[in-house]
Amino acid sequence: MDNVTIGLALVAGLLSFISPCVLPLVPAYIGYMGGRLTHQVSRQNAAGAPTTISLGMRLQMLMHGGAFVSGFSLIFVLIGLLTTALSSVAGQYVGAFTEALGRVGGIVIIFFGLQFMGLMPRLFNWLRGKSRAPLLDSRIFSLATAIAASSLIYWALLEEAVLALPVIAALLLGMFASGAFSQPARFWMALLDRLQGALYSDTRADIGGGREGLLGSAFMGMVFSAGWTPCIGPLLGTILTVAATAGATSGDIAQGMLLLAAYSVGLGIPFLITAMLMDGARGVLRRLQRHMRKIELFSGCLMIIIGLLVASGRLQSLSQTFSRGEFADFTFRVEECGLGVFEGDLHLNHLGDCLAGALLPVAINQSASLHFSAEAPMRQLLFHAEAGDQIDVEARGLAGSGLELDIVLYAPDDAIVARANSAESRQVDDKLYPITAAAVERGGLHLLNLSAEDFTGDTRIRVKVRHALPLQEETSQPSLASNVISSLSDLVSEIGEVGLEEGKRAPAFNITTLDGERLSLADLRGKVTLLNFWGTWCGPCRREMPEFQRVYAEWSARGFEILAIAFNDTEAAMSDFRDEFSLSFPLALDDTGAINDSYAIQTRPSSYLLNKDGIIVARHFGVLSQAQLDDMLAAAFADD
Repeated sequence: MDNVTIGLALVAGLLSFISPCVLPLVPAYIGYMGGRLTHQVSRQNAAGAPTTISLGMRLQMLMHGGAFVSGFSLIFVLIGLLTTALSSVAGQYVGAFTEALGRVGGIVIIFFGLQFMGLMPRLFNWLRGKSRAPLLDSRIFSLATAIAASSLIYWALLEEAVLALPVIAALLLGMFASGAFSQPARFWMALLDRLQGALYSDTRADIGGGREGLLGSAFMGMVFSAGWTPCIGPLLGTILTVAATAGATSGDIAQGMLLLAAYSVGLGIPFLITAMLMDGARGVLRRLQRHMRKIELFSGCLMIIIGLLVASGRLQSLSQTFSRGEFADFTFRVEECGLGVFEGDLHLNHLGDCLAGALLPVAINQSASLHFSAEAPMRQLLFHAEAGDQIDVEARGLAGSGLELDIVLYAPDDAIVARANSAESRQVDDKLYPITAAAVERGGLHLLNLSAEDFTGDTRIRVKVRHALPLQEETSQPSLASNVISSLSDLVSEIGEVGLEEGKRAPAFNITTLDGERLSLADLRGKVTLLNFWGTWCGPCRREMPEFQRVYAEWSARGFEILAIAFNDTEAAMSDFRDEFSLSFPLALDDTGAINDSYAIQTRPSSYLLNKDGIIVARHFGVLSQAQLDDMLAAAFADD
């Protein structure tokens, strides 16, 4: 999927809406939009507004949904660029930025919740009461409020004095200049007037269907985006890698920015549809007028809970929780299969098998990792071939597995092109070639059916469909990995500079592995090293780890090492994960997140390949296949 178009990016974003890590965003979004709708209807009822719903009022919810998607897209594209194309400039600050935005945004969401419950106007009216006049006229009250606000600012800005002190100083200076300590009653009454005026303006907008408050919805989108960990499917990973490569080689990041924007628009379409569907509840809420107060309280409480989740960082943890296990693997297949249909690599009648994991769309010269078990004894690969092509099928991982495969290649009209059995296939080293030079007479989608027999346990193998003769394009055009690594000769002057771009020295760190060994990056000098950032909760990580193990078994004797660094995880879960996939390379837990921050990791899986001198020679975001990693390692060792 190297040639990513805007259309593909948009479709991938649309399909990502049903991914497990997006699920926590949906109730949060519905909670905010539902609270705003309830607030609108309640204010309209209180003002005696007409029961008829104007076109402007109908458009208002859609406009707020659009503002939410715009804010969401802005931060998503910004974070994508900062953590890939601009990582050496600002990537290491992205984690702090998103955490601070989440804390500040969480406070604002709680404020919205209190407003939707109708408590803020009541609080202001209570403070205006005559019995509270001595309180507002007290310098002690101003001082206590200043201390409380300063503490909140300090916490919201990550307890970083260099960030918080200027803001706190500006707050105190503004309060002092406005008379908070010399004329406190006058200061607080003026402040209450301004706040009530703002709330009243927003209430009038609710009644009249105006555009006020759209900035608030845009800010909500920004906050939810900052508190979200996206699932990195095959196409989003490609987009991020394109952005990283563009920034590393030419500084032209426009393509990556455009693709990220198209992806976020696709992701935003279901949110807009949800906003339109929610607008249909306006009439229902009007009919429930006598219960409106209870509905207001419920929606406000929901907003406060969402605000607490965002401010504490738990929304991101929920995304990771929902991304575990088979459900995550299914949603990963949704993108593969959906894009396959969109590109014409799958027909609609194949969609069910594809979603079930029994059929995978592949391209010629692309490999796939297949899992066979007693419950799943058959797998199918679907690929497009042109008339006149000759097809080879290559299989790895069968030696010693006890697995016997019956392999049939079908033409588009279901005629058998070739048939073979793995036990009778030609073997070269650890590779089997059950089908060689099968002639394609009719172009179209070809189906490779693999049925397993006589095996005692679960088995994973790698199957590659390829042209019998190398394509001219393959011999004349070097791979991306070769291009990146061969260009290092032009970067010798930067060899000692620490950074996150190709040609820069990888940031140093120390970490303790799952086996209790203390390991530093300097200890890996002399080896080509893959730093993989992952998590047991990461569905795509489950896809690439078995591939990594096979590559590690093949290349480790030549001086290759893998260090897989998990975050927001537990050692017990990591140990179970290692046993499940029989991993033999080191795993480690970044319990503080400091290493993830230094490598600007916002999405998982993400990988950095280092040469024997600790210089970054390649970066990859999303699932890294065995074939891709083999190519990167071949180029890295050839350059050494």
